[in-house]
Amino acid sequence: MTLAGFDGFPKFRSVRRKSVLELPTGEELDWTRVHRLMHASNVLFDDLGTPAGIDTGWFLFGCVAQGETLTRVPVNSPTFKIGRKSEMNLTLRSPRVSGHHAEILLVGEALFLRDMGSRNGTFVNRKRVDQVTPVGEGDHIELADIEFRVEYRPSQVIQPGGQGTLNETMDEIETFESAWVLSKLDELIDKRAVVPHYQVIMGLLHSSPLGYEALARSSVSGLENPGTMFETAKLVNREVELSLLCRAQAVESGCQLPKGSSIFLNTHPAESLHDDVLPSLRQLRLAAPEHTLVVEIHEGAIDDLCSIRRFIDELKDLQIGIAYDDFGSGRSRLVELIQAPPDFLKFDIGLIRDIHKSPQQQQRMLKILVEMVHDMGTQAVAEGVEKRHEAECCRDLGFDFLQGYFFGRPKPVDDFLSTGDDAEGTHTSGDPSIETMAIFGHPE
Repeated sequence: MTLAGFDGFPKFRSVRRKSVLELPTGEELDWTRVHRLMHASNVLFDDLGTPAGIDTGWFLFGCVAQGETLTRVPVNSPTFKIGRKSEMNLTLRSPRVSGHHAEILLVGEALFLRDMGSRNGTFVNRKRVDQVTPVGEGDHIELADIEFRVEYRPSQVIQPGGQGTLNETMDEIETFESAWVLSKLDELIDKRAVVPHYQVIMGLLHSSPLGYEALARSSVSGLENPGTMFETAKLVNREVELSLLCRAQAVESGCQLPKGSSIFLNTHPAESLHDDVLPSLRQLRLAAPEHTLVVEIHEGAIDDLCSIRRFIDELKDLQIGIAYDDFGSGRSRLVELIQAPPDFLKFDIGLIRDIHKSPQQQQRMLKILVEMVHDMGTQAVAEGVEKRHEAECCRDLGFDFLQGYFFGRPKPVDDFLSTGDDAEGTHTSGDPSIETMAIFGHPE
């Protein structure tokens, strides 16, 4: 459908209910003309006698408040007002939403959205709305921290309980959640909302912490742990950007940890060791001169021996250590480890879990591996130690350091700065508990 008769007013046509505007570059939509067009396009206002609720076929699919279930809200008025106030056509229960936040305007068969001077903004497909903006089916609308997807569903009789309807609904929820989480990823990265947590790595020789591994966490809904963060980042090829941010935040907060302690920093397989990791480490080295930094590389990612040797040499110049992570989780090639030995080799939790229950032959094999690691001048770290018996067995097998829930779960840096006893078995300062000391043979 093409509208004409208004000199200079942009033309639009409806294609599968998706508005396509022909708007001259730099021209802003005149809101007065939009209202004139409404009167000329067989759309009647409530004050002209039209029933308050009309069937437009348009819907907003999302949640009216954080944490609530998904719902489909009909756009049932030519001027559909959205905000926190109760008199709005759609009331959103969020303190970040303004009283009269935005309006959706139905013009013929097309929709337009305008922000009403809201405090926290209105966005279409993650772009802020600063003028009247056309929206169509499939568009993603954000009103402060509340999000919706625009849908067009002409009137039809739907048989309740049908499997086809159930499958369609599930597909819609998955699609909406993907868009919602992607917008949260923008928030996570743009606002640098990664909150590092640190897990203590205990030393057997002196029964004291060697250092702390930095692990990414956040309070952004849907992206609370590193698994969901990086799975989401992968969808839009932002894993490297996210990994750089995680390391930067880890060092910034980690500078508050005890001086001289080591901060273990993770990398992502998508990162180039020379193009991404090294430049970031040079900056971080300057930011944390009083702490030992150790970068962790997954041992399965060590394919190019020449490249990893050059990388290790660069790290030595920066006085940064290197650890090969998750040894034993996949392909574990000792030849490569021997030819490019790290400072630390972290044995995967799969080798450590219930090691005290494993057959003697398996324990002997693990002890031989630890001895080989020592022969390379590398120190062995047991990951995933969750029980006292596991810790005692790892001690007997010759491990140098232990890490796992038995010594404490990952915690924000402030928890390591306070005093008093930690209910999980270690002091919040990172000092070993009486139980831990007993394992190491150094009772208090």
